[in-house]
Amino acid sequence: MNAHASNESSDGPSNEQSALKAKLEKVDEFQQEHKPVGVTVAVVKKFGEDKSTNLASMIAFWAFFSIFPLFLVFVTLLGYFLPAGDKTSVLHKVSQMFPLLDTSSSGALHGAWWALIVGILSALWSGSAVVRTVQFAFNSVWEVPYKERPKLLEQVGRSILVLATLGAGLVVSTLITGFVSGTANGLNLSWFGHVIGYVIAIALDVGLFLIAFRWLTDRDVSFRDVLPGALLSGVAFWILQSISSLIISRYLQNASSTYGNFATVITILWWFYIQSIITLFGAQLNVVLRERLHPRGLVDPSDTHADRRAYDKYAKERTYHEDERVETEFRDDGAR
Repeated sequence: MNAHASNESSDGPSNEQSALKAKLEKVDEFQQEHKPVGVTVAVVKKFGEDKSTNLASMIAFWAFFSIFPLFLVFVTLLGYFLPAGDKTSVLHKVSQMFPLLDTSSSGALHGAWWALIVGILSALWSGSAVVRTVQFAFNSVWEVPYKERPKLLEQVGRSILVLATLGAGLVVSTLITGFVSGTANGLNLSWFGHVIGYVIAIALDVGLFLIAFRWLTDRDVSFRDVLPGALLSGVAFWILQSISSLIISRYLQNASSTYGNFATVITILWWFYIQSIITLFGAQLNVVLRERLHPRGLVDPSDTHADRRAYDKYAKERTYHEDERVETEFRDDGAR
């Protein structure tokens, strides 16, 4: 009887695993036969294989680090060009659109040349670091070989140009979203005005992602190649802007007084992190569609033609010398 019980217990898990594998194979077959599902699965799978969450963390860190030098420059310029009363009014407007930025303590600051210089240099350094990190992330998503990636001086030059262009557009888009969502005082728009404002904000966001995906990728891609990811990231980014503006202004406005600077740091960091995740999902979508990296397999070993193309790109990305060549081969030709 003991042997019989042992056989039953050993057969049980095996049968359950077989049943689970059969179900997974059905799901795998379904997603490979339906392109929208197959593309979604391929994007998610490649997102994980590229460890894009780590790349998003890097982007979020430098974006957070760049906020305070920019705010220092902004406050210093206000001290130079505006009288005290107007400066207080402008800071009050800023605090309404960005409630967790405590502008009350900065009202006493006055224009000083050394603060302006330090702020500009710090903002340029941290801002260019954001752009260079995004560029590194995009090149990693596209599996651009290391030997083909730009050198430091080229990265810095491009990052300053992109920082000026995208930075201005991002500020305008954020301001429009803040005004239209009703987080600023004294603004009463009709439904038609809200719709127009939303359309303009979404169009700006999509345009910014188009430029970023095109300029910051060291691969010969057209605007048409990066349009799907720009649409996905642009719309998702606008939704994030709108939701965060409403939540922060209505529910978290007193968080700073309750939890101090801790609430500010955590909220801004999470906002930048989610924003980075959205950006990299858009970039991954562009790669999957352009390089035909779909459908991917779900059952191990994954063995579709798209899987093999992806594995080949992963291997060739790690080339560092101009004369280095990497060839990949598989033990069988049974790819689906």
